[in-house]
Amino acid sequence: MDRDISLDAIKLVACIFVCTLHTIGMFMPESSDFHLSYLLFYMSGIAVPLFFMVNGFLLAPKDGGMKYYYRKIFNIVKIVCVFTFIFDIPKLVRGDISILIPFKQACSSLFFQGGVFPVFWFLGSLIFIYALMPFLKKYIISIRTRLYGLLLFLSVLQFIIYTCDIYTNYVYSFIFENVYIPQSFRLYSHLMYFLLGVCLRLYLTDNNMLKNVIGGGKAVLCYIIYILCAALICYLLYRNVGAIEYFQNSIICVLASLSFFLSLRSIVFSGYIGRTIVNLSSCSILVYTIHYPILSLLYMKTDLFVHTDFSFLAWAGLLLLWFFISYWVYQIPYISSFLRI
Repeated sequence: MDRDISLDAIKLVACIFVCTLHTIGMFMPESSDFHLSYLLFYMSGIAVPLFFMVNGFLLAPKDGGMKYYYRKIFNIVKIVCVFTFIFDIPKLVRGDISILIPFKQACSSLFFQGGVFPVFWFLGSLIFIYALMPFLKKYIISIRTRLYGLLLFLSVLQFIIYTCDIYTNYVYSFIFENVYIPQSFRLYSHLMYFLLGVCLRLYLTDNNMLKNVIGGGKAVLCYIIYILCAALICYLLYRNVGAIEYFQNSIICVLASLSFFLSLRSIVFSGYIGRTIVNLSSCSILVYTIHYPILSLLYMKTDLFVHTDFSFLAWAGLLLLWFFISYWVYQIPYISSFLRI
């Protein structure tokens, strides 16, 4: 079977978007003014939805039973524990911490956005989804009406949470999700996007009506509307320029993610461009892992993020650096197989 490079392109774009959110986001607390580079931030707000959608799309035809999904969970835990342990080696050698601390930090990273790798919350959310998959496969996904019903239920729940976020922030100056629901546990959103990817793979692959409504050239318009709405809502309702993660529950974000996904799926990548996308996409898990600790180190040890006018250059330079490092690390034997979830 020929490789579907459009899925690699979606994974690559989602990875770049995540790095953009964190890089540009570092500059935002340093300035209350709007900068053009902040548009990159709002453009990247569909990163998490795209990640979950492409995972759902890829897993939809798989039917390996409980062992298949539990093996994937084991691979996630293995990766998180090893990276956390590597980072803590100097402290372990000096005797500053016990051998149990890296494992506690790994759990904190997976489920509570703590530890050295808070970005691993995404993998923690995937653990919950993979644990649910045997049940979902047997009783929900295999029956179209049940799948549509669950999607509708999760969408309504998303809207309720989204309304609570806006209300509590506007009236009481705190965001409901931020206080009460860690990212790993926001399954009403993550599972919805995951199942949307499943639905696209199993039932809507050849649905021309869907493509005609939000695909093709209309995706550009939908994306522009999304960016403008995201910026305005973050400024006016959340009163926080960096509150894009709470915009993922909005219907506008769902439509923008869906149209973006369908548009990239319609592009045929081949030749040198196709090979480059595949090579870079294979590095995405390592880029995702190393980018945040490097950002945090730079934030603590340098004054780079004070110079808001250079945010675009910093974003471009750091993005190249992360992919350069990851690409060459992937040339080491067994690394690619170890990092495969």
